[in-house]
Amino acid sequence: MVWYRKWRGKGKKGDSTQIKNWKPPVSSRRLAAGLCIAALASAISGCQFPEEFAGIIEPVEEVVSTVRQNMELKQQMDALELPKDIRSISKGRYAYGSLSKEEQKIYDQMLDAVLNHDKEVTLSTAEGGRLEDIFNCIKADYGGLFWVESFRYTQYQRNGETEMVSFSPNYTMAVEEREAVQKKIDKRAKKYLKAIRPDASDYEKVRNIYRMLIQKVDYNLKAENNQNIISVFLDRETVCQGYASAMQYLLDQLDIPCVIITGTAKGGPHAWNMVKLDGEWYYVDVTWGNSKYHDEEENDVKYVEYDYLNITTEEMLRGHNPQVTFDLPECTAVKDNYFVREGKYFSSLDEASAAKIGAIFKKAFQKGKKNVSVKFSSSELCRKAKEYFLTEYHISEYCGGLETVYYKTDMELHIFVIIFPNYTVNYTHGR
Repeated sequence: MVWYRKWRGKGKKGDSTQIKNWKPPVSSRRLAAGLCIAALASAISGCQFPEEFAGIIEPVEEVVSTVRQNMELKQQMDALELPKDIRSISKGRYAYGSLSKEEQKIYDQMLDAVLNHDKEVTLSTAEGGRLEDIFNCIKADYGGLFWVESFRYTQYQRNGETEMVSFSPNYTMAVEEREAVQKKIDKRAKKYLKAIRPDASDYEKVRNIYRMLIQKVDYNLKAENNQNIISVFLDRETVCQGYASAMQYLLDQLDIPCVIITGTAKGGPHAWNMVKLDGEWYYVDVTWGNSKYHDEEENDVKYVEYDYLNITTEEMLRGHNPQVTFDLPECTAVKDNYFVREGKYFSSLDEASAAKIGAIFKKAFQKGKKNVSVKFSSSELCRKAKEYFLTEYHISEYCGGLETVYYKTDMELHIFVIIFPNYTVNYTHGR
Protein backbone atom coordinates (compact mmCIF):
# COMPACT_ATOMS: atom_id res chain seq x y z
CA MET A 1 0.00 0.00 0.00
CA VAL A 2 1.24 3.49 -0.82
CA TRP A 3 0.16 6.34 1.46
CA TYR A 4 0.20 10.08 0.85
CA ARG A 5 -0.13 13.46 2.49
CA LYS A 6 -1.69 16.59 1.00
CA TRP A 7 -1.09 20.29 1.05
CA ARG A 8 -2.11 23.41 -0.86
CA GLY A 9 -0.11 26.45 -1.74
CA LYS A 10 1.22 28.74 -4.41
CA GLY A 11 4.30 28.25 -6.49
CA LYS A 12 7.69 29.56 -5.51
CA LYS A 13 8.72 32.97 -6.80
CA GLY A 14 11.86 33.61 -8.78
CA ASP A 15 13.38 30.13 -8.37
CA SER A 16 15.27 29.82 -11.63
CA THR A 17 17.68 27.16 -10.38
CA GLN A 18 15.20 24.36 -11.12
CA ILE A 19 15.64 24.63 -14.89
CA LYS A 20 19.09 25.63 -16.01
CA ASN A 21 19.27 29.07 -17.65
CA TRP A 22 15.49 29.28 -17.89
CA LYS A 23 13.16 31.27 -15.69
CA PRO A 24 9.48 30.40 -16.33
CA PRO A 25 7.09 33.32 -16.81
CA VAL A 26 5.07 34.43 -13.78
CA SER A 27 1.80 33.93 -15.68
CA SER A 28 2.44 30.19 -15.88
CA ARG A 29 2.33 29.92 -12.12
CA ARG A 30 -1.11 31.50 -11.95
CA LEU A 31 -2.57 28.59 -13.96
CA ALA A 32 -2.11 26.31 -10.99
CA ALA A 33 -4.22 28.15 -8.48
CA GLY A 34 -6.08 25.61 -6.37
CA LEU A 35 -4.11 22.59 -7.61
CA CYS A 36 -4.08 19.94 -4.88
CA ILE A 37 -0.95 17.79 -4.76
CA ALA A 38 -0.70 14.51 -2.87
CA ALA A 39 2.71 13.01 -2.20
CA LEU A 40 2.85 9.21 -2.35
CA ALA A 41 5.34 7.54 -0.06
CA SER A 42 7.53 4.97 -1.73
CA ALA A 43 6.30 1.94 0.18
CA ILE A 44 6.25 -1.19 -1.94
CA SER A 45 5.64 -4.25 0.16
CA GLY A 46 7.73 -7.33 -0.46
CA CYS A 47 6.16 -10.64 -1.34
CA GLN A 48 5.65 -12.92 1.63
CA PHE A 49 5.37 -16.68 1.63
CA PRO A 50 3.57 -18.86 4.15
CA GLU A 51 5.60 -19.54 7.29
CA GLU A 52 6.14 -23.15 6.35
CA PHE A 53 7.58 -22.24 2.95
CA ALA A 54 11.22 -23.28 2.61
CA GLY A 55 12.39 -21.95 -0.74
CA ILE A 56 11.11 -22.79 -4.18
CA ILE A 57 10.15 -26.31 -3.07
CA GLU A 58 9.30 -27.93 0.22
CA PRO A 59 12.09 -29.75 2.05
CA VAL A 60 13.25 -32.80 0.13
CA GLU A 61 12.58 -36.11 1.78
CA GLU A 62 15.50 -38.51 1.72
CA VAL A 63 14.92 -42.24 2.12
CA VAL A 64 17.79 -44.70 2.59
CA SER A 65 16.90 -48.34 2.00
CA THR A 66 19.43 -50.98 2.98
CA VAL A 67 19.05 -54.10 0.87
CA ARG A 68 21.42 -56.64 2.45
CA GLN A 69 19.29 -59.66 3.48
CA ASN A 70 15.91 -57.93 3.13
CA MET A 71 14.39 -59.77 0.18
CA GLU A 72 11.46 -57.37 -0.12
CA LEU A 73 13.77 -54.41 -0.62
CA LYS A 74 15.95 -56.45 -2.97
CA GLN A 75 12.91 -57.26 -5.08
CA GLN A 76 11.91 -53.60 -5.03
CA MET A 77 15.33 -52.54 -6.27
CA ASP A 78 15.37 -55.24 -8.93
CA ALA A 79 11.99 -54.03 -10.16
CA LEU A 80 13.33 -50.55 -10.88
CA GLU A 81 14.25 -49.88 -14.47
CA LEU A 82 17.71 -48.72 -15.43
CA PRO A 83 18.12 -44.94 -15.82
CA LYS A 84 16.64 -43.76 -19.11
CA ASP A 85 18.50 -41.74 -21.70
CA ILE A 86 16.10 -38.87 -22.22
CA ARG A 87 16.22 -36.62 -25.26
CA SER A 88 16.48 -33.13 -23.84
CA ILE A 89 13.75 -30.55 -24.48
CA SER A 90 15.47 -27.91 -22.35
CA LYS A 91 18.39 -26.72 -24.45
CA GLY A 92 18.45 -22.95 -24.44
CA ARG A 93 16.84 -22.62 -21.03
CA TYR A 94 18.98 -20.61 -18.66
CA ALA A 95 19.11 -22.74 -15.50
CA TYR A 96 19.55 -25.93 -17.55
CA GLY A 97 22.52 -24.37 -19.34
CA SER A 98 24.20 -23.62 -16.01
CA LEU A 99 24.54 -27.33 -15.16
CA SER A 100 27.26 -29.80 -16.06
CA LYS A 101 26.52 -32.46 -18.68
CA GLU A 102 26.00 -35.10 -15.98
CA GLU A 103 23.64 -32.82 -14.08
CA GLN A 104 21.76 -31.99 -17.28
CA LYS A 105 21.20 -35.72 -17.77
CA ILE A 106 19.66 -35.97 -14.28
CA TYR A 107 17.61 -32.79 -14.95
CA ASP A 108 16.20 -34.42 -18.11
CA GLN A 109 15.28 -37.59 -16.23
CA MET A 110 13.58 -35.68 -13.42
CA LEU A 111 11.67 -33.40 -15.80
CA ASP A 112 10.56 -36.34 -17.93
CA ALA A 113 9.21 -38.06 -14.82
CA VAL A 114 7.25 -34.97 -13.80
CA LEU A 115 5.79 -34.43 -17.27
CA ASN A 116 4.75 -38.10 -17.49
CA HIS A 117 3.42 -38.13 -13.93
CA ASP A 118 5.70 -41.07 -13.06
CA LYS A 119 5.66 -42.31 -9.48
CA GLU A 120 9.32 -43.33 -9.28
CA VAL A 121 12.22 -43.34 -11.73
CA THR A 122 15.88 -44.27 -11.45
CA LEU A 123 18.44 -41.51 -11.87
CA SER A 124 21.91 -41.59 -13.40
CA THR A 125 23.61 -40.89 -10.10
CA ALA A 126 24.52 -42.52 -6.82
CA GLU A 127 24.53 -39.20 -4.99
CA GLY A 128 21.58 -37.26 -3.62
CA GLY A 129 23.29 -34.07 -2.54
CA ARG A 130 22.69 -32.06 -5.73
CA LEU A 131 19.18 -33.28 -6.52
CA GLU A 132 17.43 -30.39 -4.78
CA ASP A 133 19.55 -27.87 -6.70
CA ILE A 134 18.78 -29.59 -9.99
CA PHE A 135 15.07 -29.73 -9.22
CA ASN A 136 15.14 -26.03 -8.38
CA CYS A 137 16.66 -25.41 -11.81
CA ILE A 138 13.69 -27.21 -13.36
CA LYS A 139 11.27 -25.06 -11.39
CA ALA A 140 13.18 -21.93 -12.47
CA ASP A 141 13.01 -22.89 -16.14
CA TYR A 142 9.41 -24.13 -16.18
CA GLY A 143 6.80 -21.89 -14.55
CA GLY A 144 3.90 -24.08 -15.63
CA LEU A 145 4.51 -27.13 -13.42
CA PHE A 146 1.52 -26.48 -11.19
CA TRP A 147 0.88 -30.14 -10.29
CA VAL A 148 4.19 -30.85 -8.49
CA GLU A 149 5.66 -29.00 -5.53
CA SER A 150 8.48 -31.19 -4.16
CA PHE A 151 9.99 -34.67 -4.34
CA ARG A 152 11.58 -37.47 -2.37
CA TYR A 153 14.55 -39.56 -3.35
CA THR A 154 15.56 -43.00 -2.21
CA GLN A 155 19.09 -44.33 -1.90
CA TYR A 156 19.31 -48.11 -2.26
CA GLN A 157 22.39 -49.47 -0.48
CA ARG A 158 24.12 -52.82 -0.34
CA ASN A 159 26.86 -53.40 2.23
CA GLY A 160 26.95 -49.69 3.02
CA GLU A 161 27.43 -48.62 -0.61
CA THR A 162 24.73 -46.78 -2.58
CA GLU A 163 23.96 -48.70 -5.74
CA MET A 164 20.91 -46.81 -6.97
CA VAL A 165 19.02 -43.55 -6.43
CA SER A 166 15.38 -43.11 -7.36
CA PHE A 167 13.33 -39.93 -7.77
CA SER A 168 9.66 -39.67 -6.69
CA PRO A 169 7.80 -36.40 -7.34
CA ASN A 170 5.19 -35.29 -4.80
CA TYR A 171 2.12 -34.44 -6.88
CA THR A 172 -0.67 -32.20 -5.67
CA MET A 173 -3.30 -33.79 -7.92
CA ALA A 174 -4.05 -36.86 -10.01
CA VAL A 175 -3.46 -36.98 -13.77
CA GLU A 176 -7.15 -36.49 -14.59
CA GLU A 177 -7.42 -33.35 -12.47
CA ARG A 178 -4.15 -32.03 -13.87
CA GLU A 179 -5.42 -32.40 -17.43
CA ALA A 180 -8.70 -30.66 -16.61
CA VAL A 181 -6.92 -27.76 -14.89
CA GLN A 182 -4.46 -27.48 -17.78
CA LYS A 183 -7.32 -27.01 -20.25
CA LYS A 184 -8.74 -24.19 -18.16
CA ILE A 185 -5.31 -22.54 -17.85
CA ASP A 186 -4.72 -22.84 -21.60
CA LYS A 187 -8.02 -21.13 -22.29
CA ARG A 188 -7.16 -18.17 -20.06
CA ALA A 189 -3.55 -17.98 -21.24
CA LYS A 190 -4.71 -17.85 -24.85
CA LYS A 191 -6.50 -14.58 -24.10
CA TYR A 192 -3.22 -13.03 -22.96
CA LEU A 193 -1.43 -14.26 -26.06
CA LYS A 194 -4.19 -13.16 -28.44
CA ALA A 195 -3.87 -9.61 -27.12
CA ILE A 196 -0.29 -9.48 -28.48
CA ARG A 197 0.00 -8.14 -32.04
CA PRO A 198 1.55 -10.66 -34.46
CA ASP A 199 4.13 -8.07 -35.54
CA ALA A 200 4.99 -6.95 -32.00
CA SER A 201 8.68 -6.79 -31.07
CA ASP A 202 9.99 -8.94 -28.24
CA TYR A 203 10.22 -5.82 -26.10
CA GLU A 204 6.55 -5.03 -26.76
CA LYS A 205 5.58 -8.61 -25.92
CA VAL A 206 7.33 -8.46 -22.55
CA ARG A 207 5.89 -5.02 -21.78
CA ASN A 208 2.34 -6.08 -22.64
CA ILE A 209 2.47 -9.34 -20.66
CA TYR A 210 3.90 -7.41 -17.70
CA ARG A 211 1.07 -4.88 -17.91
CA MET A 212 -1.71 -7.44 -18.40
CA LEU A 213 -0.61 -9.57 -15.45
CA ILE A 214 -0.74 -6.51 -13.18
CA GLN A 215 -4.07 -5.29 -14.54
CA LYS A 216 -5.83 -8.66 -14.52
CA VAL A 217 -4.40 -10.28 -11.37
CA ASP A 218 -4.55 -8.86 -7.85
CA TYR A 219 -1.90 -9.35 -5.19
CA ASN A 220 -3.29 -11.32 -2.25
CA LEU A 221 -1.24 -13.11 0.38
CA LYS A 222 -4.23 -15.32 1.22
CA ALA A 223 -4.80 -16.49 -2.36
CA GLU A 224 -5.06 -20.25 -2.82
CA ASN A 225 -2.44 -21.98 -4.99
CA ASN A 226 -0.40 -18.79 -4.80
CA GLN A 227 2.86 -20.67 -5.43
CA ASN A 228 1.79 -21.69 -8.95
CA ILE A 229 -0.04 -20.42 -12.03
CA ILE A 230 -3.46 -21.75 -11.01
CA SER A 231 -3.81 -18.68 -8.78
CA VAL A 232 -3.00 -16.38 -11.72
CA PHE A 233 -5.08 -17.80 -14.55
CA LEU A 234 -8.02 -19.33 -12.69
CA ASP A 235 -8.33 -17.35 -9.45
CA ARG A 236 -6.82 -14.05 -10.65
CA GLU A 237 -5.11 -13.33 -7.37
CA THR A 238 -1.63 -14.42 -6.37
CA VAL A 239 1.73 -13.46 -4.82
CA CYS A 240 5.19 -12.98 -6.28
CA GLN A 241 5.83 -16.67 -7.03
CA GLY A 242 2.61 -16.86 -9.03
CA TYR A 243 3.41 -13.68 -10.98
CA ALA A 244 6.94 -14.86 -11.78
CA SER A 245 5.75 -18.32 -12.82
CA ALA A 246 3.04 -16.89 -15.06
CA MET A 247 5.51 -14.48 -16.67
CA GLN A 248 7.83 -17.36 -17.54
CA TYR A 249 4.94 -19.53 -18.73
CA LEU A 250 3.57 -16.89 -21.12
CA LEU A 251 6.91 -15.65 -22.46
CA ASP A 252 7.94 -19.25 -23.11
CA GLN A 253 5.00 -19.55 -25.49
CA LEU A 254 6.17 -16.35 -27.20
CA ASP A 255 9.66 -17.83 -27.64
CA ILE A 256 11.28 -15.28 -25.32
CA PRO A 257 13.90 -16.72 -22.91
CA CYS A 258 12.77 -16.19 -19.33
CA VAL A 259 13.80 -17.72 -16.01
CA ILE A 260 12.39 -17.43 -12.49
CA ILE A 261 14.72 -15.93 -9.87
CA THR A 262 14.10 -16.45 -6.15
CA GLY A 263 15.66 -14.77 -3.17
CA THR A 264 14.75 -11.97 -0.81
CA ALA A 265 13.57 -8.37 -1.17
CA LYS A 266 13.15 -5.84 1.61
CA GLY A 267 14.05 -8.62 4.04
CA GLY A 268 11.39 -11.15 2.97
CA PRO A 269 11.20 -14.08 0.48
CA HIS A 270 10.55 -12.94 -3.08
CA ALA A 271 10.45 -14.14 -6.69
CA TRP A 272 10.93 -12.28 -9.95
CA ASN A 273 12.22 -12.91 -13.50
CA MET A 274 15.14 -12.48 -15.82
CA VAL A 275 14.36 -12.11 -19.55
CA LYS A 276 16.52 -12.05 -22.67
CA LEU A 277 15.88 -9.36 -25.29
CA ASP A 278 18.02 -8.68 -28.34
CA GLY A 279 20.76 -10.92 -26.94
CA GLU A 280 20.89 -9.18 -23.55
CA TRP A 281 19.51 -10.19 -20.15
CA TYR A 282 17.31 -7.88 -18.06
CA TYR A 283 15.53 -8.19 -14.72
CA VAL A 284 11.74 -7.90 -14.47
CA ASP A 285 9.63 -7.79 -11.30
CA VAL A 286 5.89 -7.95 -12.00
CA THR A 287 5.00 -7.87 -8.30
CA TRP A 288 6.74 -4.56 -7.71
CA GLY A 289 5.03 -3.11 -10.76
CA ASN A 290 1.66 -3.78 -9.11
CA SER A 291 1.15 -0.62 -7.06
CA LYS A 292 -1.71 1.05 -5.22
CA TYR A 293 -2.47 4.40 -3.69
CA HIS A 294 -5.04 5.46 -1.12
CA ASP A 295 -7.41 8.11 -2.52
CA GLU A 296 -9.47 10.76 -0.70
CA GLU A 297 -12.40 8.39 -0.31
CA GLU A 298 -10.24 5.73 1.37
CA ASN A 299 -10.33 3.52 -1.72
CA ASP A 300 -7.39 1.43 -2.92
CA VAL A 301 -6.62 2.39 -6.51
CA LYS A 302 -4.34 0.04 -8.43
CA TYR A 303 -2.03 1.25 -11.17
CA VAL A 304 0.86 -0.14 -13.25
CA GLU A 305 4.39 1.06 -12.53
CA TYR A 306 7.22 0.31 -14.97
CA ASP A 307 10.12 0.90 -12.57
CA TYR A 308 11.07 -2.78 -12.65
CA LEU A 309 10.57 -3.56 -16.34
CA ASN A 310 13.89 -4.55 -17.93
CA ILE A 311 16.42 -3.16 -15.48
CA THR A 312 20.09 -3.81 -14.77
CA THR A 313 21.75 -5.92 -12.11
CA GLU A 314 22.97 -2.77 -10.35
CA GLU A 315 19.43 -1.41 -10.14
CA MET A 316 17.88 -4.72 -9.09
CA LEU A 317 20.40 -5.33 -6.31
CA ARG A 318 19.36 -2.10 -4.60
CA GLY A 319 16.31 -3.90 -3.23
CA HIS A 320 16.66 -7.55 -4.23
CA ASN A 321 19.02 -10.32 -3.15
CA PRO A 322 19.03 -13.36 -5.49
CA GLN A 323 19.54 -16.71 -3.78
CA VAL A 324 19.63 -19.23 -6.61
CA THR A 325 21.93 -22.20 -7.08
CA PHE A 326 22.97 -21.19 -10.60
CA ASP A 327 25.23 -18.34 -11.67
CA LEU A 328 23.60 -15.13 -12.87
CA PRO A 329 24.93 -12.83 -15.59
CA GLU A 330 25.80 -9.21 -15.05
CA CYS A 331 22.87 -7.40 -16.66
CA THR A 332 24.21 -4.07 -17.93
CA ALA A 333 22.20 -3.33 -21.08
CA VAL A 334 19.71 -0.45 -21.06
CA LYS A 335 18.50 -0.46 -24.68
CA ASP A 336 15.29 -2.33 -23.82
CA ASN A 337 14.68 -0.65 -20.48
CA TYR A 338 11.09 0.62 -20.42
CA PHE A 339 12.00 4.29 -20.00
CA VAL A 340 14.71 4.22 -22.65
CA ARG A 341 12.51 2.46 -25.21
CA GLU A 342 9.53 4.71 -24.54
CA GLY A 343 11.50 7.95 -24.74
CA LYS A 344 10.95 8.72 -21.06
CA TYR A 345 14.57 8.74 -19.91
CA PHE A 346 16.30 12.10 -19.38
CA SER A 347 19.92 12.95 -18.62
CA SER A 348 19.32 16.71 -18.41
CA LEU A 349 16.62 19.13 -17.37
CA ASP A 350 17.03 22.13 -19.64
CA GLU A 351 14.23 23.97 -21.42
CA ALA A 352 13.90 21.41 -24.21
CA SER A 353 13.84 18.44 -21.80
CA ALA A 354 11.26 20.13 -19.57
CA ALA A 355 9.04 20.70 -22.59
CA LYS A 356 9.35 17.04 -23.62
CA ILE A 357 8.46 15.88 -20.11
CA GLY A 358 5.51 18.25 -20.03
CA ALA A 359 4.32 16.86 -23.37
CA ILE A 360 4.51 13.33 -21.95
CA PHE A 361 2.34 14.38 -18.98
CA LYS A 362 -0.10 16.16 -21.29
CA LYS A 363 -0.51 13.17 -23.61
CA ALA A 364 -1.14 10.81 -20.69
CA PHE A 365 -3.63 13.20 -19.08
CA GLN A 366 -5.61 13.82 -22.27
CA LYS A 367 -5.77 10.09 -23.03
CA GLY A 368 -7.21 9.41 -19.59
CA LYS A 369 -4.22 7.39 -18.36
CA LYS A 370 -4.13 6.59 -14.65
CA ASN A 371 -0.47 7.40 -14.33
CA VAL A 372 2.71 8.34 -16.17
CA SER A 373 6.34 8.21 -15.13
CA VAL A 374 9.71 9.45 -16.33
CA LYS A 375 13.22 8.45 -15.33
CA PHE A 376 16.37 10.51 -14.87
CA SER A 377 20.08 9.80 -14.86
CA SER A 378 20.42 11.06 -11.27
CA SER A 379 18.38 11.60 -8.13
CA GLU A 380 19.20 15.32 -8.29
CA LEU A 381 17.50 15.67 -11.68
CA CYS A 382 14.53 13.70 -10.34
CA ARG A 383 14.24 16.11 -7.40
CA LYS A 384 14.48 19.14 -9.67
CA ALA A 385 11.74 17.77 -11.94
CA LYS A 386 9.44 17.33 -8.97
CA GLU A 387 10.19 20.89 -7.82
CA TYR A 388 9.59 22.37 -11.26
CA PHE A 389 6.39 20.55 -12.22
CA LEU A 390 4.72 20.34 -8.80
CA THR A 391 6.17 22.81 -6.33
CA GLU A 392 6.13 25.51 -9.01
CA TYR A 393 2.96 23.99 -10.56
CA HIS A 394 4.18 24.01 -14.17
CA ILE A 395 2.27 20.79 -14.71
CA SER A 396 -0.83 22.98 -15.12
CA GLU A 397 0.63 24.41 -18.32
CA TYR A 398 0.32 20.95 -19.88
CA CYS A 399 -2.66 19.44 -18.06
CA GLY A 400 -5.40 22.06 -18.28
CA GLY A 401 -8.19 21.60 -15.76
CA LEU A 402 -6.15 19.38 -13.47
CA GLU A 403 -7.16 20.07 -9.87
CA THR A 404 -5.62 17.17 -7.95
CA VAL A 405 -2.54 15.13 -8.64
CA TYR A 406 -0.76 12.35 -6.78
CA TYR A 407 2.96 11.77 -7.19
CA LYS A 408 5.84 9.63 -6.04
CA THR A 409 9.59 10.05 -6.42
CA ASP A 410 11.83 6.97 -6.26
CA MET A 411 15.23 8.48 -5.55
CA GLU A 412 16.98 5.10 -5.73
CA LEU A 413 15.89 4.50 -9.32
CA HIS A 414 15.51 8.24 -10.13
CA ILE A 415 11.87 7.86 -11.21
CA PHE A 416 9.16 10.53 -11.00
CA VAL A 417 5.59 9.17 -11.07
CA ILE A 418 2.47 11.28 -11.68
CA ILE A 419 -0.95 9.74 -10.93
CA PHE A 420 -4.11 11.39 -12.25
CA PRO A 421 -7.44 10.92 -10.43
CA ASN A 422 -10.34 9.91 -12.66
CA TYR A 423 -11.56 13.00 -14.49
CA THR A 424 -13.63 13.54 -17.60
CA VAL A 425 -11.14 15.30 -19.84
CA ASN A 426 -11.83 17.42 -22.92
CA TYR A 427 -9.68 15.49 -25.37
CA THR A 428 -9.63 18.27 -27.93
CA HIS A 429 -8.12 20.71 -25.42
CA GLY A 430 -4.64 21.87 -26.36
CA ARG A 431 -4.45 20.11 -29.71
